[in-house]
Amino acid sequence: MHRRYDTRHIFMAIGACIAILSPVFLIIVPLVVVNTLYDKRDIWITYVPGVNYAAFGVGVFFLVLGCALLWLFDVRKWTVSVGILCLILCGFTFYAASLSYVTLSDEEISYRKLFSKEKQIYDWRELDKLLYYEKFEEDKELSHYEFHFKDGQVLTIKQNSFVTGIQGSISSKVRGLGIPLEYVED
Repeated sequence: MHRRYDTRHIFMAIGACIAILSPVFLIIVPLVVVNTLYDKRDIWITYVPGVNYAAFGVGVFFLVLGCALLWLFDVRKWTVSVGILCLILCGFTFYAASLSYVTLSDEEISYRKLFSKEKQIYDWRELDKLLYYEKFEEDKELSHYEFHFKDGQVLTIKQNSFVTGIQGSISSKVRGLGIPLEYVED
């Protein structure tokens, strides 16, 4: 007996698979994309800002929404148009999220914020001060660094296992250049 599936059920299956696999996708893909695009030989860390994960989440939402519309309202002219629009919005969101990054190396601090056109590159000597906000274990927030540059820009990096691995390098670099390092307990 041969089963015939409607096109709308195929979109339902695709949307369901994307929704089910999205937690794994959202954990792995931003890290892989940023490390693939911006990791170089002499870099200590290629850091993925938290906003990247949110942007990838919005992109996945657009994918699921497009499939859901094609499933719920059948494949019609207007649902196909809205589905294509959702796919375009998803692509734009994924592209924008792939541009945001932070890298720290022995020579420089480089970063680009989400939806920013230009990347910022600073020599360590351009750092005015470095603040480390230490959070307690019972706090819901993570400890984080604030890099204050001489031109007034501020870069915040939240503590994760990768940042913990280079804390010694950051401290020795800042102390070696005579840049103030302040510990703030919150």
